[in-house]
Parts: sequence; structure tokens; C-alpha cells
Amino acid sequence: MTVMLNQILDEKGISQNKLSKDTGISISTLRNLNHNRTTRISFEILEKICLYLGCGVEDILHIETS
Repeated sequence: MTVMLNQILDEKGISQNKLSKDTGISISTLRNLNHNRTTRISFEILEKICLYLGCGVEDILHIETS
């Protein structure tokens, strides 16, 4: 699974710091997501990100198929 959060933030011109400040999600959590260094993510965090960015979960998480 690939996290596409960085690409969405770039498209919208939003920094990780701004997302963190505006949503209350820790910067370390966002950095780990952006660098695919996480093994799980809570529904609460996903919901905050999606609501803030006006996107769906499928825009952030992509399943890689062979």
C-alpha cells in the first residue's frame, strides 16, 4: 500500500506543518505517513485528513497490484 498524501499536499499547496497545526495531527505522524514508514493509521486520523483536504480515503491510500 502506498500513501499519496505528499502528492495531494503538493497539488493543494499545503505544507505538512499547516496540516498538522490545523488538524491537530502530530507532525511526526504526518512525516511517517508521507515516507511510508507506518504500518497502521487510525480512522480518526484518516477522517481528519480527508475532511481537511476535501478528498476521499482512496485519494490518500493506494493498493499496489502486481
